[in-house]
Amino acid sequence: MATDPADFCPNPKCGGTRNACGCPSDLNTQSLMVCLPCGGRWWRAYDSTSARCPHPGCGQELSLVDVPAAYRPERDVDGQPLANDDQGDADECHAELIDGSWTNCGCPDCEQREEDDTEMEMHG
Repeated sequence: MATDPADFCPNPKCGGTRNACGCPSDLNTQSLMVCLPCGGRWWRAYDSTSARCPHPGCGQELSLVDVPAAYRPERDVDGQPLANDDQGDADECHAELIDGSWTNCGCPDCEQREEDDTEMEMHG
């Protein structure tokens, strides 16, 4: 079994465990979440906004993104390529956290946002 998320997809329809294929099951297309109350960790689908912890006995909506998804799904659950026009919002940044805060991931959008925030703080 693969141990590196960059090399792991459990979906046998599009490659299996040793092929990071870009389907919704590929861990690169999911965010690793951490629940603040119970410390549980879980994988959230790319297009999900849920913050509810799935662990038994918890279920609280206090989870944050620990590791953001590396990229949006490029294939469907059957391993077929998605249409090129299904790219989502161009201004959507994967560094946005559940609580509304964000972290600079180094992409051009984050760099610009940090520059804008710094300028806003300096000039009030």
